[in-house]
Amino acid sequence: MKRVLGCIRRADERFNMINDGDKICVGVSGGKDSLLLLYGLKLYQRFCRRSYDVCGVMLDLGLVEQDYDRLYGFAEKIGVPLDIVKTDIGDVVFNIREETNPCAMCAKLRRGALNNAAKERGCNLVALGHNREDVLETFFLSLFFESRLNTFGPVTYMSKKDVTLIRPLVFLPEKYAISVAKHLELPVQKPNCPVAGSTKREDMKKLIESFHSIVPDAETRMMNAIADSHKYNLWHNLKLPPDRKITPCGECEQSEE
Repeated sequence: MKRVLGCIRRADERFNMINDGDKICVGVSGGKDSLLLLYGLKLYQRFCRRSYDVCGVMLDLGLVEQDYDRLYGFAEKIGVPLDIVKTDIGDVVFNIREETNPCAMCAKLRRGALNNAAKERGCNLVALGHNREDVLETFFLSLFFESRLNTFGPVTYMSKKDVTLIRPLVFLPEKYAISVAKHLELPVQKPNCPVAGSTKREDMKKLIESFHSIVPDAETRMMNAIADSHKYNLWHNLKLPPDRKITPCGECEQSEE
């Protein structure tokens, strides 16, 4: 857990994630990362110089019946209250709307439900367990399928709900998350999503792994490129003569046609 706590501390101190009096609602998916985050934030209370509270919320998407006894037992063991919130998100996404690309819609609905649950429990922070590889996969998804340089941020203020989304594990390599989760014997739940393991995100994971044959520490270098924003040198920073300007991309594409 030392590496996990170190990554939480790094993210917290760099992005000013946690302040005195904060109440954090951890979104528990049942996967290794969210359970590790729940445990990590509870342990971090011992070393953090600020006082904060932690609770956990897991959304039941209504897809299949699940046994939550081990999850409840784990939460009780580490001293964190955990609630399972029943939803109809699975039915809406897969049956009512019959989404052909369900991930975006599902994520949006889950985010709204989790924010509501956090507010109902008096929380001002919502913590998600995205790790370093999640950051990189999202970057390549945006690059290849949206033609933009983008990934989710470590801290995002959601003005409509007046809650702040934090991701304390963004610097944690996934291999450490897997190793620690096995060592701690965390009660990881099996994925119950019909499309689990066959998404574009899985394709991006394979793509990133393929970089190792060229650059062994590719993930570290890519993460540094994203995190060190002062090094950005893209075309919006071009230094042109005073009498010239950059043509907006839309106008440029029209002229090519």
